[in-house]
Amino acid sequence: MSDASSGKAAKPTMDELEAQIAKARLDLTSTVDELSDRVDPRVQIAELKATVSERAKAFTQGLKSGDPKSLGIVAGGVAALGLVIVVSIRRR
Repeated sequence: MSDASSGKAAKPTMDELEAQIAKARLDLTSTVDELSDRVDPRVQIAELKATVSERAKAFTQGLKSGDPKSLGIVAGGVAALGLVIVVSIRRR
């Protein structure tokens, strides 16, 4: 868009301006849609459910295969539950 003979930038045509505005609108719409998805609680809950489900499956597979980390987590949970039971019995 520059005029080679004068060295000045040529003014954009009406069609070029309309095309730039249309592109800017599309870009803005896309950005707003993306931001809306990021902050939508329904989308966040769906993503959280998927993450929890994946981790639960991995944990279950770890237990089935005898993974020490998974077994340690279960052992720690059982120990904590036992401690709660003992403390509640002693308080009576």
